[in-house]
Amino acid sequence: MVGSVTDERAMSEAEASCLPIDVKTISATVDLALGMSLGTSKRADIDTRVGQLTGFLNLLRGQYLGEDEDQDVLQLLGMVDRHVALSSRPTSRSQAHEAFNYMHDAAVFARALLCAYTNRHGIAAP
Repeated sequence: MVGSVTDERAMSEAEASCLPIDVKTISATVDLALGMSLGTSKRADIDTRVGQLTGFLNLLRGQYLGEDEDQDVLQLLGMVDRHVALSSRPTSRSQAHEAFNYMHDAAVFARALLCAYTNRHGIAAP
């Protein structure tokens, strides 16, 4: 059986809110993903990065980011919800460029959510 990035179980909000947020690791992973290029990246590396970024997005979605007070954060969370939906994720049948574009978008969303998180909690971004 071939695994895909859609095989992972979505983390509940209660589970996510209990986990610590490692700002440095998330930021480094985002930087790595954004530094990848389609022409030189292996599909397995793209799929690995997609899995990591999706996990980080689920983790950050479970945190309070000020969405009750900030319409932009609320809108961002809606876009992230649509992005991480299983029906939106690449599968093993997806073309490499589709998986790469999904990974890139996930990295951009992760960076935006991480920014909202660090701003909300007064943490210095790395």
